Amino acid sequence: AGIDASEVGAMAERAAISLYPIGIGSEKQAANVRIVDIESPSRVYPGDRFTIRAYLQSTGWEGAEVNVQLLADKDQEPKNIERATVLDERRITCGADGDVTSLQFEHAPQEQGRQIFYVRVMANPRDHDPADNQKFAQVEVVDRKNQVLLFAGGPAREYQFLRNLLFRDRDVVVDVLLQSSQPGASQEAHRLLTEFPATAQELFAYDCIVAIDPDWERITDEQIEWLDRWVAEQAGGLIVVPGPVNTPQWTARPNTDEGMRTLKDLYPVVFHSRSAQLLSASNLGTEVYWPLQLTDEGRQAEFLGLVDTEPTNREFWQGFSGVSAYYPVRGPKPGAKVYSRYSDPQTAVDSELPVYLAGHYYGAGQVVYQGSSEMWRLRGLNEAYFDRYYTKLIRHVSQGRLLRDSTRGVLLVDKQRCALGETVLVRAALTDPQYQPLRDPRVAAVLRPPNGQPQPLVLDAVPDSSRGGMYSGQFVAAQEGDYRVELELADAASPQLLRRDVRVRIPDREIERATRNDALFVDLAKRSGGEYFIGLEGAIGTADAPGLDQALVPQDQVTFLPETPDRDFDQRLKGWLLAPICGALCLEWLIRRLSKLA
Repeated sequence: AGIDASEVGAMAERAAISLYPIGIGSEKQAANVRIVDIESPSRVYPGDRFTIRAYLQSTGWEGAEVNVQLLADKDQEPKNIERATVLDERRITCGADGDVTSLQFEHAPQEQGRQIFYVRVMANPRDHDPADNQKFAQVEVVDRKNQVLLFAGGPAREYQFLRNLLFRDRDVVVDVLLQSSQPGASQEAHRLLTEFPATAQELFAYDCIVAIDPDWERITDEQIEWLDRWVAEQAGGLIVVPGPVNTPQWTARPNTDEGMRTLKDLYPVVFHSRSAQLLSASNLGTEVYWPLQLTDEGRQAEFLGLVDTEPTNREFWQGFSGVSAYYPVRGPKPGAKVYSRYSDPQTAVDSELPVYLAGHYYGAGQVVYQGSSEMWRLRGLNEAYFDRYYTKLIRHVSQGRLLRDSTRGVLLVDKQRCALGETVLVRAALTDPQYQPLRDPRVAAVLRPPNGQPQPLVLDAVPDSSRGGMYSGQFVAAQEGDYRVELELADAASPQLLRRDVRVRIPDREIERATRNDALFVDLAKRSGGEYFIGLEGAIGTADAPGLDQALVPQDQVTFLPETPDRDFDQRLKGWLLAPICGALCLEWLIRRLSKLA
């Protein structure tokens, strides 16, 4: 981590600081093959073919072939892999030392319930560490379709392509509300709406709402209040896409308008106070396309992973021609995550590019903002990329609803996968048996670490939550493996258990190169005027080879500190002063004796 080692050598050379590295370890690489990680969805539908992707890394095995198996077990908890059933097996050719090879298995489960899937490299006598030859993932098979409301002000291309995609998806039930549609018009949808849901119960039935430049001013304040409750309390997922027709009108409304203020609170970005005038002056919808610049959050976001691995996914987004428009906003709200920015340097304000894709938690739900309705341009690369983007995005914002274990609440974690040592934020939105926000000051959850004893985890009520029922807590991922957070609603008619899993993995930095890097150490020592010693024996030295103590050149320095006492000078000065004083006294005594005065 940090700057490159060659830069360290250059800095030491410029500063005339000699480096004396001591190399510990072996210069020989142990032959080892391991499963770095596996990825799989948390929940799938019966008969729905899903992908389990595994990452295999090897050293000392270049060109060799190994067998990799996919196994499944119906147990609720991972136990003995030998009891699992082999579903598939692949023969993989290992790459160069340290290279990561991606392979994927596909499986279509038929039975509902929680299943454990293992990926295992078959043992080989040459393998240095057989303990890292397998990983597992837990998948819950549920028979439930995603209820989506596609809400648009007009029939933009984004709306048309997305409507067709959702209508074809057998795991989605899509209702369509096109505000510009005329009576009697037909749309590819399971149900065609002519107005926004008229009751809270109708609205609360949806898992996700995709709003593409809707005219929010045609929605009543009561319906906006239901929308606010649906996101915050019912863990609804909201995707909002601004546009040049309706967005400038309702965002220009003053904050004294309660309904518009509530809507602005839902968005993860802050709008300009005079957005209508600003939008008309902006150079939007040009013929020049600018790629989307992914942030660190965007590179880690699962819904933006449209190709296999992180490096190839980064290259994919760099190769995407981009979009020609964005809606200008002041910036993200505190706590919001910015996933991508519009890369035109001329649009930067104070050296910061405009926000294009951002999201935040709003209560128990999630809201994602997309800066324009132009992601259909992904179809220019391949139609599958557009489908994959919206499918993953809708599932991302809907996960709070799809992962609910109870109608009385939802348990969420801010990250389902993290590195060892990271802090995981746990959130809960809970109601009482009458479905009113829970008012307890805290609730008790249970944290089940991998291979460890259950630990209490206290979730405290969020003090600044006006609606109540919001709780939060956190824990540090101190062990590799799968953590589980459980929260039991014991006062229900029948006890209900809320659960969320977090997978923790060790960063690869410590093991991606396990050999002693002699070439680097020699270079650092040579450039800085130092010397390289191999092992503690070399540093201590022998009769034939001097050690570190002989190599270090003494560099004694004398430093004069201003305004500090010089004791030697003080002693000499006092001696000099004492001599005249004694001489004067002796002279006085002598004069007195000669004058016969004494």
